[in-house]
Amino acid sequence: MHHDPMKTVHIMNFARQCEPRNEEVDRILFDVTRKQLDLVNELEVPNTFLLQYDTLCDDRFVNLFRNKAGTLTETGLWYEIVEPLTSACGMRYDSPNGWKWDWHIRPGFSMAYTPRERDALIDEAMRKYREVFGRYPAVVGSWLIDTRTACRLADKYDVRCLCICRDQTNTDAYSLVGGYFNGAYYPSRKNIFTPAQTAENSLDIPVFRLLGPDPIHNYDQAKFVSEDAKGAGAFPLTLEPAWCAGGNVQFEDAMLDYFFGTDVLNFGYAQIGQENSFGDVDILTPLRRQIEKLLRRRDICFEKMSETAANFRGRFGKDTPATVTAGLKNWDKEDVQSVCYQCKNYAANLFRDGKRVFIRAFYLFDETVPEHYLEETCESFYALYENLPLVDTVVWAQGVRENIGLTLDENGGELSLEILSDTDVKITWKEKSVVFTPQGVETAGIREMTYDLMEKQAQIEAAGHRIGYTYKGSRYGLYTNGSASLEGNVLTIRGGDLCLFPKRDAQTNCAE
Repeated sequence: MHHDPMKTVHIMNFARQCEPRNEEVDRILFDVTRKQLDLVNELEVPNTFLLQYDTLCDDRFVNLFRNKAGTLTETGLWYEIVEPLTSACGMRYDSPNGWKWDWHIRPGFSMAYTPRERDALIDEAMRKYREVFGRYPAVVGSWLIDTRTACRLADKYDVRCLCICRDQTNTDAYSLVGGYFNGAYYPSRKNIFTPAQTAENSLDIPVFRLLGPDPIHNYDQAKFVSEDAKGAGAFPLTLEPAWCAGGNVQFEDAMLDYFFGTDVLNFGYAQIGQENSFGDVDILTPLRRQIEKLLRRRDICFEKMSETAANFRGRFGKDTPATVTAGLKNWDKEDVQSVCYQCKNYAANLFRDGKRVFIRAFYLFDETVPEHYLEETCESFYALYENLPLVDTVVWAQGVRENIGLTLDENGGELSLEILSDTDVKITWKEKSVVFTPQGVETAGIREMTYDLMEKQAQIEAAGHRIGYTYKGSRYGLYTNGSASLEGNVLTIRGGDLCLFPKRDAQTNCAE
């Protein structure tokens, strides 16, 4: 039977010194960081602050952490590319706005630079950090870190863990689609966004997902949100205290239940905190409230990020665990439920909208598929990190909510969840059920599945027991114990107690 799960909270705040969008930037950025540090000192909780290169060049920030950060606070590096860093490396900062910090991929993130430039930039950032603190950081985070840089941090600098943004589509200047939904995973050495399947191809340090994503609404944002919630301007739907949702008590309570309720498989996780760029709103009050609520729960552990990395390794070895994030009691009034399951092989999302039960998302992980910018420079202001889509209803489908996804049941009922083992989760409604295992999806009572592929971007063939995919040079497939057919854009699978097993080595010719 399964162990008691790890239930871990990271308070991770990060600090910038450059912020061209605010005229009072010099005062605000420092004041917010000082107040955040005062708060965690007052509440006496383990926490992590990640400092951007420009703050390491500013004596106010350096002296603040040298003098005011106690033993409960660890510092690390927040790695966005800023003009002081490129200047130190003899490179031009190519911001069309003339800014010293720019949130677009080019020039603000590492994949916008050549592989050799990436090495020089991270080497300078680590040199500066060591100059200030007398050691290299154990933790490095960014909304996005390219894989070459991630490997350099692990191999050359012995960084213990990384953290990147949660999945999002067309937010800011980048999309992350089909990743390990929440918690932590060991990434492939070819793609930081893809969990490794084997030890030899693993980067061997955990990557944590940031911001506490909503398992019901994070995937496609407004599609299943009530008109009332849309009108409240609640996006993005994360625990970030600067946003409407993160400051909403009802949303906050629901999210903490999603992450740390009874349905935790192996590792329940949330990151709370905020960058210092939001001095024009009160982020301290909701952040304090979130911390105090979690402190009252005796089953949850506050840790520094590097501590969790060590405990994660101690509990799970070098293998990414299966985890689940379930939103079974919606904070909004819409009658929807969501179960996000992920393991080292794939991520899937079972969803109920009224009576309709369907797979909203299903992505295969393949450690051999490189990130798009592993050897190439990202030349645009936008970047895409993705895994291999089997069911995609955010990029491939702009359809209304009633006709997206792989439909399992048009007359379903309320979902309930049962953890069967360290790896398997069962979701039941009426007389039917779905079991997620590391090998794939098993069902009981499901005799037909249908999926209107709409705006698919892969070549897809279906015949016999196989559905074959060709997507951006990768070939993979979905094996079923039933029979699969494709008429026009509509995929149909028929049989008894249907099962779906994603395969990394499937042939695109499914007729065999």
